[in-house]
Amino acid sequence: MKKLTLICLMLSFAVITFAQKDFGGVIKLKTYAEGTTDPNILSQSQSEYEETVLGSLTKIVASQGGIGTIVIRDGNTGIMNVILDLSAMAYGKYLVSDTLNLKLIQFDYEYDETDTREIAGYKCKKAVVTIIDLETDDSEIRNLYVTDDLMNPKTYKSYDYPGLKGYPLYTAVEVDNAGEKYTIIVEASEITPSKKVKPIDFLLPAGWEPIQNAPESVKAMFGLGGEEDEE
Repeated sequence: MKKLTLICLMLSFAVITFAQKDFGGVIKLKTYAEGTTDPNILSQSQSEYEETVLGSLTKIVASQGGIGTIVIRDGNTGIMNVILDLSAMAYGKYLVSDTLNLKLIQFDYEYDETDTREIAGYKCKKAVVTIIDLETDDSEIRNLYVTDDLMNPKTYKSYDYPGLKGYPLYTAVEVDNAGEKYTIIVEASEITPSKKVKPIDFLLPAGWEPIQNAPESVKAMFGLGGEEDEE
């Protein structure tokens, strides 16, 4: 009986220890639209992609319309790096960086937690996020469902939602397209833990240049100070 009790205690400790570790692995996500019957919006909004995660580090690799992108966010340092690969368009690879400090200067984030639901096998609680533009006082509301079962709350920091408690597995954003309102949803469909995910996986690849070195036509393509903006 004592031996059984000891085994139960060891298993309980193992569960607690696991719960205190930050998640490492791959999260499959899907995007789709709700609140509209427009076939163009519905088809353009549907996509699937994977996000590699290790604690506060996230990486997304995608390609669309001849443009490859690698997006690496670090909630600990507050830095987001985006590699734009325009090799298919006879250009090179360019780096665009953003910092959380700039976001916090311009925006404030308020959270209100409500009901719960299960997503991809994880219990989630709803968090209504109000993002306030401190310069214009304009605000945007996003509905998230976040789980406490993936990350260590003492170490995890979200780049996208500063101060958020829990990891978002569902995000709903209302869009106003010429008076027609609908909702774009990003939802986790599968979560695969993996010990193979390491910090080295989030290093920037070689062969890029700062976006400042890109041709003006490339800058204009992404609204980053092209020829038209300098007139």
